[in-house]
Amino acid sequence: MKDAASNFKAWYVDVLDVLYKIEGAGIPVLMISLPLLERYLRQKNHVAPNDKLNDACMSNLCSMFPALPSVAVAWQLWNVYRNGFLHQATLSAVTHRGTNLPVGWLTYNRSTPVTIEPDGSFCVQPRLFSQRVIDVIESDFAVFAGLAAGAPPLPVVVRLDPVTIPSTYLGTRGGP
Repeated sequence: MKDAASNFKAWYVDVLDVLYKIEGAGIPVLMISLPLLERYLRQKNHVAPNDKLNDACMSNLCSMFPALPSVAVAWQLWNVYRNGFLHQATLSAVTHRGTNLPVGWLTYNRSTPVTIEPDGSFCVQPRLFSQRVIDVIESDFAVFAGLAAGAPPLPVVVRLDPVTIPSTYLGTRGGP
């Protein structure tokens, strides 16, 4: 059985490296990277799986992405991208309380992971955003892999030997 860091590389880092080369894969890149980021933020701040993220998590997000000037803006970015893509497979325009959010964009034509435009809209470069998330996790993997606040353990793969099932168990009637 591989260790957690090897599995992380095989299941996430190596797969993302392939997707980074496909310009149209920005949304899948974010849909993989955002849950990884959420686990890291939860672990870093000891937030249980059933509890809501807190301002400390958003402060960490600001540290990771210096374009985010405040916790309030980090919450907006989180709502636009994470909540949008992982709940509706698109960018969010409003919070669950009905508050309007800044417009969100994705582009590969930027040299920074997150930009706040003069009109207040967000622009995320999916590859650079994802690479930053991966870099932070890999440099602090013990936190990511930990079990703080009741977090579930990281998945493992166990080899199960194939089982031969008689044809009667496959739905055939009668016999040979």
